Amino acid sequence: MDGSSEVARVLGDAARLMTAGEIVVFGSSALAFWMQRPPRSKDIDVWCIPARKGRAIEALMGELAWYHEKHGMFVEVWGPETFAAPVDWRNRSKRLLLTENRKVSIVLPHPHDVLMAKLERMDPKDREHVRAILAEFPLSDDDFSRLILEMPHRRGSVAADRCARFEAGLAEFRAMRAG
Repeated sequence: MDGSSEVARVLGDAARLMTAGEIVVFGSSALAFWMQRPPRSKDIDVWCIPARKGRAIEALMGELAWYHEKHGMFVEVWGPETFAAPVDWRNRSKRLLLTENRKVSIVLPHPHDVLMAKLERMDPKDREHVRAILAEFPLSDDDFSRLILEMPHRRGSVAADRCARFEAGLAEFRAMRAG
């Protein structure tokens, strides 16, 4: 994706499918609204409130749906548990109202919260996105330590296998920061 204008267009189309509510953009596409040089992503990861509205978005705009074939982009609708970020991530997020439907709020987590959520997976694409985030949004050791303590993995809110993946990603991230 080329940036916030493309992502905004897709989100505007998704907002048209909802009467009212909230679309949380929690993957790398959220970075398009924060960064000057955001990493590219082929999809837009979201969850919807109310959740039932996400079914229409997934059906019409999901991978291999007509929207994907026509525009070359697609939306993946997930549940809120997919985005395991620091507990107060909403306090740092941006909220947008798009002209396509002003009754739908678009929520965009701060890049540091996206980074922290990526630690659980840390595949090659995530590593690249983490480096891009840090290039534009440096993270102090104190802020990093605070964010770690706010993670649901450290608060017993996620399954043990997810905690283990997070700890492995955290160790890799610390090694990456150390140089």
